[in-house]
Amino acid sequence: MIKGKKREAEKTIAGEEPQKKKFAKVDKDNHVKKEKTAKFSKPTKPSGGGAGKPGDKGKAPGKFTGKPGNKFAGKPGNKFAGNPNNKFAKNPNNKFAGKPKFGKPEGDGGAGGGDAKPEKTDWNKFKQEKKDLKLKRKQGKDTYEISIEAKQIYEKLKCRKTEKKAELVEKLYNLFNTGDTIKKVVMAHDTARVIQCMLKFASPSVREQLSERLMPLAVEMSISKYAHFCVLRMFKYGSPVTKSKLVDAFYGHVVKLACHSVSSKILDHVYLSVASAKQKAYLRQEFYGDLYKKGKDDKVNTLADCYKDTPTMKASILSAVKANLEHVSNKQLVDNSLVHAIMLEYVKEMDEDKVEETVTMFGPLIPLMLTTKDGCQASIICFYKSTPKNRRAIIKTIKEHLVKICTHEHGHLFTIALLNSLDDTKATKKAIYDTIHPELQTLMANQWGRRVIEWLISPGGTNCFHPTFIATIEEGLQYGKKDKDVRRKEIFEQIEEPIATSIAENPEFWLSDKHIGLVTAEILIKLTGDHFVTAASALTKVIAKPDWSVSVEDETTKEKQKKKPQDAQKLAAKEEDGDAQNAEDDDKEADDDSDEEEKEEVCASREYK
Repeated sequence: MIKGKKREAEKTIAGEEPQKKKFAKVDKDNHVKKEKTAKFSKPTKPSGGGAGKPGDKGKAPGKFTGKPGNKFAGKPGNKFAGNPNNKFAKNPNNKFAGKPKFGKPEGDGGAGGGDAKPEKTDWNKFKQEKKDLKLKRKQGKDTYEISIEAKQIYEKLKCRKTEKKAELVEKLYNLFNTGDTIKKVVMAHDTARVIQCMLKFASPSVREQLSERLMPLAVEMSISKYAHFCVLRMFKYGSPVTKSKLVDAFYGHVVKLACHSVSSKILDHVYLSVASAKQKAYLRQEFYGDLYKKGKDDKVNTLADCYKDTPTMKASILSAVKANLEHVSNKQLVDNSLVHAIMLEYVKEMDEDKVEETVTMFGPLIPLMLTTKDGCQASIICFYKSTPKNRRAIIKTIKEHLVKICTHEHGHLFTIALLNSLDDTKATKKAIYDTIHPELQTLMANQWGRRVIEWLISPGGTNCFHPTFIATIEEGLQYGKKDKDVRRKEIFEQIEEPIATSIAENPEFWLSDKHIGLVTAEILIKLTGDHFVTAASALTKVIAKPDWSVSVEDETTKEKQKKKPQDAQKLAAKEEDGDAQNAEDDDKEADDDSDEEEKEEVCASREYK
């Protein structure tokens, strides 16, 4: 029955087709397009109500129209309109009220329009607000007004003449001489420059007073990113008494300073250039344990002196030293002369069961240890006592820095010791000589690099090396198994051909300098067979030229380049004192000296003709 009534109701619509829903579409410019009929929309109900009979064409009210609780009453399609229980109707906090689903076009009440564009941010206003906020924070500090006045005086101080600078510095000192103002000023990034300028241009009395004020802050300043420059200025311009007191101020914090990236450089400078022998011993003592942080012992100069009278303390002291060195090495701050001295003392006194552990700790850091004499000796001992596996790891580590190591004052000693102690000659040639062969001319042009080549050609030769040096290097032979003569012969046989080929490719270079010429002569003495013929025939063509002579232009040019900045500094200093005439005389004397040196070198070059 129900299905039949529905079919009849649909047939009595007087020939009208079911109405279909229509949606308005909007293009990119927010204009309404032509409406199209929805493809799958439901048919609308007849306007005359659902209870009509067949043939009814009137507009009788529907079955839901007259009911008081009709939630669909009101506007067509609005299911919430007219409903007293609708919680969204007339709600002032309803964020969805009045917003069409698809928006409205501009100037049109229909659906499909877009919302208005948001307002653009005024970036100039935003930046100004940030500046104002930053200024407000600065003004909240106690030293704001003092720093402003100090920076104004600082600008004048940089531009004034010498006689006015002392007065300005004294004025700045009086400005900072209130409470803990000096501590706040020296730690700031902008006013720390003012303190540096004061230390440079102050009179001796004011500089002494300022240094005394800064002395209690020495450790804290050394760690600071900006204030540590003031510590360096105190070491540079301070009196000997001030420098000594400043070194004493580091006592009790040496290990802490050595483990910091900023203060480690200051500690290196102090140990190398400032501290006396007694102060150096005190600085080393703090690595021996916490016992020496508060008190120093004049009888303890080396690590072995700590347990000389009490051997039972050896294990505890060595463990303390190892812990401190491990802390430094973990931060890769071993490029420090003080740390190198401690390393050398430790590797000499360490137990045999700790050797492998120590080499594993120091092995990756050996390129940083070769910058000082103590560090180089410690590296050599570590290499001698290491296992074959650790030796291969060390060679792999230094391989990329090998040319720089060979041309360094101390690093070349490590290379020679390595060449003299390795038993595997094929691996030695492949790892060392093949690496430096492309830079052979660079090594020959350097006085330290030439020593490495000389040891490869004539190891242990007294014509090239001092007997004391030979005895020191040959101490490493006890850590090898192969006979030294067999080892050296095998190495030379492998490098003989590439060296002869290198000489034949550029014979002019191998005769370009008197020092290089001596090494070339030593190579010719050692070459044999066809290799000698190859090198000698190439050199003969150069020597046979009528205009050939040993050139010394490169060395004289280097000497002149070194002299020029020194002469310029002297000239500038003497001009400030009003002695410009004396500076000109010094320049003439320097030129005369350089001419005499050139004449001597030309006379020496004639010996090779």
